Amino acid sequence: MNYLIPLLFLALLLAGCNDDKKVESAVPAHTAAAEAPAPTPEPAAAPAAPAQSFIARSAAREAALTGFTRARNSMTLVSEESGRVHKVVADVGDTLNTFGLFAELDTTFIELDLEQNRADQARLLSEVAYNKKEMDRYQALVKSKNAAQSTLDNNIRAHQSALQQLRAKQIEERVLSERMKRFSLLGPSGWKVVTRYIEPGEWVTKGEKVAELGRYDVLLVPFALTSAEYRVLKDKKDIRLRMTDLDRIVEATIARVSPGFDPQSRKINVDLEITTGDFEFRGGLRAELLLDLPDPGGAVLVPKSALVKAYEEYFLVTPDNQRVRVVLLGAAEDDLRRVSSPDVRPGDRFLLNP
Repeated sequence: MNYLIPLLFLALLLAGCNDDKKVESAVPAHTAAAEAPAPTPEPAAAPAAPAQSFIARSAAREAALTGFTRARNSMTLVSEESGRVHKVVADVGDTLNTFGLFAELDTTFIELDLEQNRADQARLLSEVAYNKKEMDRYQALVKSKNAAQSTLDNNIRAHQSALQQLRAKQIEERVLSERMKRFSLLGPSGWKVVTRYIEPGEWVTKGEKVAELGRYDVLLVPFALTSAEYRVLKDKKDIRLRMTDLDRIVEATIARVSPGFDPQSRKINVDLEITTGDFEFRGGLRAELLLDLPDPGGAVLVPKSALVKAYEEYFLVTPDNQRVRVVLLGAAEDDLRRVSSPDVRPGDRFLLNP
């Protein structure tokens, strides 16, 4: 009897465990899933940012060329008549007036010649009028057979001779009037006197130089350029000159280009002209022309961040991660560096921050 009690207790214990399993199996599956915590999703990997790159551009060297201003045009004023200088109205540095008058010669004798000519014309006019009347009268007499034909012919010849002499005197008057104009020594209006050779009272002969004149409302600056410099200048949209004596920048244009070249320097003569500027237009002002010429050694400009230094050498890195060794030549503007390499050309692409 004593061994039955433990067996009974074991049977009751097993029955309770089976009931707990039935209760757990009766719980719905979705309820269990709701009570279980949801798994945290893993963050998706961010796409790799593309590496920034740049394009190497040619490194230009700045060439400074110096020229000096001069007159746009110049001329030598020469006397076309001989005579004594009556007065000089423009001195060195003066601007000729609207008539361009520089000096006047004494016109006493040319005026006397004109008076003599006009007196001769008046006499010939009287003779022509008289001969015309005589010719008409003898024509009537010959027609009525009261005068000889030879007498009429003599009157006709005298009338025509007087007319020819009158025409000659009229032409002579025109010549004297034109010579009278030439006794006023005239130059282009608005030009300035550069050099003066005569003084009042001085005798001037025909063909003698009396003054040097220049046009200074437009300035000319000549330069001698190589072929490379001329190509760069021709392609510039805005040409500017730095007036070093005045500390100003002025605009200029190409005035003329010589089709030849200087056989000694092998350069092309190019003239630039200045038409506007807030300064006194005169010759001898220093003008500086700046030209950006391609580097003769083939150097290029690269950002400072693109250079990789290793073992005291510098490299650029291509987009496919290939290193290209370069020689650092120096710094440039805008935090750029000038480098050179036989494997680097303008237009090649490299990484900006390797």
